[in-house]
Amino acid sequence: MRPRRIGSVIILGGVVLMTACASLKKGERSQRGQEGVFFDRGGVILTGSALTDGSGTVLAAISGKVPNFRVRRRGGHCPEITLRNSVSYTADVNPHVYVDGTRATDTCILETIRASDVERVEVYPQGFTTRPGYATQATGLILVFMRSG
Repeated sequence: MRPRRIGSVIILGGVVLMTACASLKKGERSQRGQEGVFFDRGGVILTGSALTDGSGTVLAAISGKVPNFRVRRRGGHCPEITLRNSVSYTADVNPHVYVDGTRATDTCILETIRASDVERVEVYPQGFTTRPGYATQATGLILVFMRSG
């Protein structure tokens, strides 16, 4: 190829890329991970096939799809979940979990809900969302939205 033609191809590729990015809907203006995993407004959104490819629970569906998501188990207790890098304190590290807008008392609920019954899971490692009705939590938020009907 001639140098001029290479430059034209590069410019055309840049224009196509910018047009594609600009045409995305507001809610989709984010990085796409694997199928059914979206990164948007500081959160990780799991839908569709991302929820059905685990061992069947919501906790299993989230594992491996959210950056820095760690689960620690101690005896017969509920799983201890960390959404950010290592925590150097021994206080409560669990994020607040909400199911259809109602706060769960602990993280055990994530092991009891079947992922196939869930429409969407939103994980906010920084602990805040623009959705109304959810309190901020320094250790993060996990919002579970069940299928209706």
